[in-house]
Amino acid sequence: MDRTPAALVERDGELALLRAAVADLLAGRSRVVAVEGAPGTGRSALLRYAAARARVAGCAVVHAAGSPTESALPFGIVTQLLAGPDTPGAPAPAALPLPALCELFLAAARERPLLLSVDDAQWADADSRRWLEALVRRARGAPLAILVAGTRGAVPAGRPGQDGRSDEAPAAVARLALRPLTPLGVAAMLAAAFEGPVDPAFAAAAAEACAGNPAVLRAVVDGIDADGLEPSAHTAAELPRRAAESVGDRTARLIDGLSEEHVRLLRAIAAAGPHLGPAALGELAALRTVPVSRALCLLTDTGLVEGTHAPRTPPGVAERALAGLTGADRAALHARAAVLAPRSAPPADPGPSADADPFGEGPDCDERAGWRLLNSPDDHVPAADRLRAADLLATCGHETTVRRAAALPRTLAHPDTPEPERNALLALHWLIEDTAPTEESADVAARVPPLPVPPRGPAQEGVAALRGALSGALPPARVRALAGAALRPAPGHPPLFTTRLAACYALALADSYEDATAGLDPIVAQARALGARTAVAAALAVRASVALRRGWLQEAEQDLAEVEWAASQGSGSVKSVPLTTALRILLHLERDEVDDAGRAATAEVPLRAAGGMWWPTFLYARGRLGLRAGDHGAALPDLLECGRGLLARGWTNPSFVPWRSAAALARLGGGDRTGATCLAAAELAEARAWGSASAIGTALLAVGRVTEGERARAARDEAARLLLRGDTPAEWAAPRRARRVRALTGAHGTPTPPPGAGVRTPGPFPAAHAGEPVREELTAAETRAAELVREGLTNGAIALRLGVSRRMVEMHLSRVYRKLGLSGRADLSRPLPDKD
Repeated sequence: MDRTPAALVERDGELALLRAAVADLLAGRSRVVAVEGAPGTGRSALLRYAAARARVAGCAVVHAAGSPTESALPFGIVTQLLAGPDTPGAPAPAALPLPALCELFLAAARERPLLLSVDDAQWADADSRRWLEALVRRARGAPLAILVAGTRGAVPAGRPGQDGRSDEAPAAVARLALRPLTPLGVAAMLAAAFEGPVDPAFAAAAAEACAGNPAVLRAVVDGIDADGLEPSAHTAAELPRRAAESVGDRTARLIDGLSEEHVRLLRAIAAAGPHLGPAALGELAALRTVPVSRALCLLTDTGLVEGTHAPRTPPGVAERALAGLTGADRAALHARAAVLAPRSAPPADPGPSADADPFGEGPDCDERAGWRLLNSPDDHVPAADRLRAADLLATCGHETTVRRAAALPRTLAHPDTPEPERNALLALHWLIEDTAPTEESADVAARVPPLPVPPRGPAQEGVAALRGALSGALPPARVRALAGAALRPAPGHPPLFTTRLAACYALALADSYEDATAGLDPIVAQARALGARTAVAAALAVRASVALRRGWLQEAEQDLAEVEWAASQGSGSVKSVPLTTALRILLHLERDEVDDAGRAATAEVPLRAAGGMWWPTFLYARGRLGLRAGDHGAALPDLLECGRGLLARGWTNPSFVPWRSAAALARLGGGDRTGATCLAAAELAEARAWGSASAIGTALLAVGRVTEGERARAARDEAARLLLRGDTPAEWAAPRRARRVRALTGAHGTPTPPPGAGVRTPGPFPAAHAGEPVREELTAAETRAAELVREGLTNGAIALRLGVSRRMVEMHLSRVYRKLGLSGRADLSRPLPDKD
């Protein structure tokens, strides 16, 4: 007698829809059904039910299942499906373009109605997901039923292709969301298992212990039956223990299927609890090849982790996750977590204060102290203190607080203000006016002199570099020179967070990505050392932007994850929300994760942030998303509004936001080729006036796509020559983007380095020892990291000493080895070269 509980209790609606799908298939119509739910809720059972019904009706059935161990295997799902008995043989999937790969299954369906089933789709590899999305778009062309099961969001939605065209309208996706069983459903499963009603106390205890999960309930019932027990009130006391054992056994099986890095991250979460954010957890787990956000998504999909901003393990999972460690290893893991926790803890609530910002800015305790300094009527408050307070508040996005304090004009006009502080205050004032202009600040601005030419001191050089880059008024070489001077230590001149961040971003606009990153690293380290959490988040957001520009997706992901976690803990700047949202959208688009990009675009962006520097970037990212989804009507208004905001400020440099190129594609998608051509031509003119390789190449790609004939061919050829040459320090130089350039321009082969490429350009500082090659100067952070290596510290110990991540230490040391011509750590035993 089979006493196994029925797997499909309280699934009547789902079963009816699957029966209708099979009926449509037999009638020659296509259907796409997504079965979404947590592990153990019966997803696989529903797929098996539909497959069995289709086979009985004479349909062909093919099946595949994703797994965490094969999620990086290209076309893994497609390969499984092609191996089925009801599909024709085919060459390796990677050898076929997506349309041809889809046609294999469509042709098989035309010969015999086909039900295609994919289980655990959340673990499907990226290539298989793109193929599945393409097949959904073409499903109406044959009697084909596509059934996909996975966690929420695992099934791609049907939408037009990237070019906005499709041979057939996308098939609608019917989504079945599986809920946990109700107590009545649990009682029904128990009655089916034990062939009759069970004790109500036992049923109630089973519902609570198993949390409505059918798989856990099945395992508990099997265990009770195997032990010869009855479903009585007395046996009910056994249920919590047996449910925990079932969860533990399932956890052990899941852990066995995880990669080493995922296991390390799970153990880090188990040891730290919800006290560490994603970035700190990634550091604790020593992740190297897997972005922490992706690893967290996979662990969440398996049910091993709950939450993303403050991840934690459900009851019973932590013990199993740590079971494979020795006592010493477990103690060491807890100790490292304790070291990281103070650096990642949310800021303490300062409580109500009479000195709080009266204008509703909501600064934390450090920022309130800054407000008190700025607003103090005491003329004897040192100018250096007011300057530091204004700098911190501006970095944290409280420009309005700085303006309304009116301390900058008063301090500038005070006769006792030292000249270096006066110059820095002037630079800070005009940086705020440029990046967050308001009408109400006009009376304050009228009392402040203009920024001098040439700039005086590092702060003014940083602001001048960003101004010249955004407006395109200065050539890239001049911008790089000003920004480099702004980042060099200058005795007697106060270093400001805001103006150094401006200099770093100006370097990125001028295609000097490595110099920008090298300048940002010490800013992040200094902000961490000071405990200025919002300043850390602001600097990390800029660093993530630079990493995304240069094509370093994993680095961008790690920094962005920490910024998002800081925002969830109340340490983020409201004015940075448009930037972080835009970066999240663009990062998903870089990875072809259009569904995820769409979800990121729904994040709430405060109205207060609409006038800030990063608002056009958000509009551009949302417009790019509309283009990718084929919704040109929604993309064009965002892109044009982005352009209006930039032009109103005089920011014409397309290296900041190439809005015209994107708007040209949107106009072309709407049938307006003339308007598209005008926009692309205007962007190319601005890009040539600016002169950076990435700006010109991006504009040429747009011209090549919206024009026709010889003009289009010439633009594509020039773009390929410019963006695929070996010395291009452009955002298109990353391998993924280089492949995209080849696809858009028709270029083939690998980039050919020009004469002299690969010969390192010597830096401006000579080596200390005669006869050695001239090398670049080490930054302060690089020098400190190298000195700690010479003291015998490991990379992890150096990270703790400097208050930075292990990845930052590795980046510092890589640059040390490159600049000094060393092969590795062993060579650092020699004395470091002195600086002239």
